Amino acid sequence: RVLFRSIRLDISTANSALHHGEWKAATVLAGSATEALLLWAIQEADQPAVSTAVKSLVSANKIKMPDTNRLDKWGLHQYIEVAHRLDIVKKAAAQQARLAQQFRNLIHPGAAQRKAQTCTRATALSAIAAVEHVVGDLA
Repeated sequence: RVLFRSIRLDISTANSALHHGEWKAATVLAGSATEALLLWAIQEADQPAVSTAVKSLVSANKIKMPDTNRLDKWGLHQYIEVAHRLDIVKKAAAQQARLAQQFRNLIHPGAAQRKAQTCTRATALSAIAAVEHVVGDLA
């Protein structure tokens, strides 16, 4: 499948970037792969269960109601919370993905400036850990 080849390539490239000290590339690619895996897993899930999970999370103020029912228009935060609520990913994967989400957003210069933060070896390792946790839970 094309999607999985693309995700596999992103994970491989993130690991290569980590090895070569390319912190931003590793952080962003691993975050992107995490998002793609969660999107795929939620698309494969029972859709009435997804709707129930969304309503429950909105009621609990854990996520905002998505502007659309199109899953491919959601954000990483929504994917993480819905996947965790559906038990697609366990607590450790959800926690690590939440952390990686913050770092992945450093691709935006404005976000990096506002947070006074840059991608580092630590952000890259955190993002790669997130994708590995998600892969492990999906396996």
